[in-house]
Amino acid sequence: MARYEIRIAGFGGQGVISLSKMIITAASLYENLAATQTEAYSASARGGACWAEVVVELDKDVKIIDYPQALQPYDFLIVLSGESAARISPNQFKSGENTGYLIWDPSTIKDFKIADQIQKSLRIPVQKLAVEKFGNIVFGNSILFGAFTILSGIISEESALETLKKFVPSSTLEKNMEAFELGKKEAQDFVKKLKEDN
Repeated sequence: MARYEIRIAGFGGQGVISLSKMIITAASLYENLAATQTEAYSASARGGACWAEVVVELDKDVKIIDYPQALQPYDFLIVLSGESAARISPNQFKSGENTGYLIWDPSTIKDFKIADQIQKSLRIPVQKLAVEKFGNIVFGNSILFGAFTILSGIISEESALETLKKFVPSSTLEKNMEAFELGKKEAQDFVKKLKEDN
């Protein structure tokens, strides 16, 4: 079996749970892969700590996830708050192609020195970009989803875009697609730089 394990951590209101649901939808509904999603909130949902995990079975012949939660080390980690960042260590990441990625938001995380020790660490000021370019932090999810799609390689862009259409109001689809493309470009530039550095 080839499990791909994703953890997203931040605080309520950042779209942590929604992003995890977008990933599992793309994987299970459009890629026909077995997948599970789990989530947890602190006592105060908006503004309180929350996390979500998605486990995807990459072998299409396997139809059941034997254990639904992600296990360290992770294939992919998205960190959106200082509180979550404080719990990260370099040994929480797998090594290999399409794995071991960290995406984090420097517009919400002020001190994250440990990120420099993680080889595949991509800084994207998600909330800042979402507000400045699209007028609302809710577009941050589409930026992250675009970056995740490119870096993970577990879902196609076609599946990701079909998922986006399913999740966002039709009146905001164009802006969300622009945000998705922005996330894609951030990831593509990052991959290019990684290849040049190696």
